[in-house]
Amino acid sequence: MAGRKKSSQCSGQVLMDGKPRPRDFKTTVGYVTQDDVMMSTLTVRENISFSASLRLSSSFDWQAKRKRVDDVITELGLEKCADTKIGDDEARGVSGGERKRCNIGMEMIISPPVLFLDEPTTGLDSSTANSVMKLLKR
Repeated sequence: MAGRKKSSQCSGQVLMDGKPRPRDFKTTVGYVTQDDVMMSTLTVRENISFSASLRLSSSFDWQAKRKRVDDVITELGLEKCADTKIGDDEARGVSGGERKRCNIGMEMIISPPVLFLDEPTTGLDSSTANSVMKLLKR
């Protein structure tokens, strides 16, 4: 459905609002992988800003991109950890739930009409998984 598999491996037809997917489908939808793909040495804000720099159109000036990043951080409830590094096995960083929300934010930055998530609660405790699901529902 997300267009990430070669079409020879799948059969059938995928429609969007009853029409074939547009050519730019992959660039207009968001896809959050199961494994977080972020720079551990960057902060939450820097990771989302990096995604914004790469993915938002050139019609967004620097200030508009910065505002969009701040809006996504607020929407995801990441204000308290926005300037904390992601971290890794060697350097402590944000919590698992904050890390997952940051990964989601990197896709939400483009305001996709469709957001695909591959097992968004993997590795999260039940309380954090519940808050991530409530966020996605909202």
